[in-house]
Amino acid sequence: MSKRIVVLIFHLILHSSFFTLNSISAQTLTLSQCLERAKQNNYELQKAALEIEAATEQQREAFTNYFPRISANVMAFRCFDELIKADGTYPQEIALLSPQLAPLVGTPFSISELNYGYGVAATLVQPLYYGGQIVYGNKLAQVQQDIATIKQQMTEKNILQKVTECYWNLARVRYNLNTIEAAEKQIEAVMAQVENFLKAGVTTRNSVLKVRLRQQELASTRLKLENADHVLRLLLAQQIGIEPAEADKGFDIVLEDKPVEEPIGADLLSLTPNHREELQLKNKVVEAQALQVKMQRGKYLPHLGVGLAGYHAGLGGYSDRVKSIMQSSGMVNGLVFGSLSIPISDWWGGSHAIRRQKIKLQQAQIERDDASHTLQIDIERAWTNLQEAYRQTQIAEVSCEEAAENLRMTSDQYRMSTCTLTDLLDAETLNRQAQNDLALAKANYQIALADYRRKAF
Repeated sequence: MSKRIVVLIFHLILHSSFFTLNSISAQTLTLSQCLERAKQNNYELQKAALEIEAATEQQREAFTNYFPRISANVMAFRCFDELIKADGTYPQEIALLSPQLAPLVGTPFSISELNYGYGVAATLVQPLYYGGQIVYGNKLAQVQQDIATIKQQMTEKNILQKVTECYWNLARVRYNLNTIEAAEKQIEAVMAQVENFLKAGVTTRNSVLKVRLRQQELASTRLKLENADHVLRLLLAQQIGIEPAEADKGFDIVLEDKPVEEPIGADLLSLTPNHREELQLKNKVVEAQALQVKMQRGKYLPHLGVGLAGYHAGLGGYSDRVKSIMQSSGMVNGLVFGSLSIPISDWWGGSHAIRRQKIKLQQAQIERDDASHTLQIDIERAWTNLQEAYRQTQIAEVSCEEAAENLRMTSDQYRMSTCTLTDLLDAETLNRQAQNDLALAKANYQIALADYRRKAF
């Protein structure tokens, strides 16, 4: 006897160790853990974060328009003596380039003396007034960054809602599998009774066939549920950033039986959609269109700027005679300038372009007002769906209790041969359907609750 106890304890230790290793290697996550992982690893949220970074870079790019604009040009040339053979005398204009060249005026030269040269020029322009385009451009870039942030918040809420729906749909499938498992055990017990009745000559083989058909029906349903379980598990893993290969190795969820509480009456008139990201996005679009109108108008206003320019140019290939006169072959000069540009001819079509932008602004305002009413209805719809989901769970619980009692009574009656096998199988079907309806109602309630909280608060 002691030897058997030792063997039994050994098997228990081995089994518990195996269970512990499996629980460590597998990822079993609760709903809250799934939501946290989705915030960190979801691919759509990662793309939304990159959109914010891109909008930030665009804002920084717009800010650089306040800085001076600097440009530089370099030019060089080389002439082939074989192609240029003309001779002549230096003109009087050459003295304008440099006083050192004045003694050369009127003296003969060969053009091959000027067979190469270079020029370097740099310009700096500081914009003073560009019709407000720089100021409004920076404000528009800030609005675009705000829009990217709002879209990221919308994406996060939508992803969390998808994760919640996927989790509770997967939980519903798990509950249905448990129901199928219980039904299979009940049908196995019924099969044992039918076989005993058949041996006793109380029933016929037709009854055995009916029970076997029910077993095959349950097996088919189980197969569908297992496939749905696999797909939903992969879908949930994708939403929270788990690779399919890792999900197949051991990813699973912790089934939570959260209580179904009656929704507290909401004052729908006090629940305004001002907090909704959808309406905030529409407001930002209106703001962006208003800035576009100002920027369009700024294109046809005067543009004023001041700047500096400098250049250094030189010629090469001088003869010894020219070199003896010139101390340097290069010329350096600079200037300060101001520029005023008035696009007069652009005014003809500019008025129509401004009106077009104003029409877009009006369209954005209409869409914002329409979205405000639509979102208010959306909140009321979410509240109505939550109330309906709660009532459905109450109905399903009552139906489930009645179906379970009906199955118990029918099973007792069948054992006492006071009802038919068909009645028993029908009672089992009703009980299984009631269990599935209850699981569906609870899942729909949790989904409706999450959706209402997302839209109303």
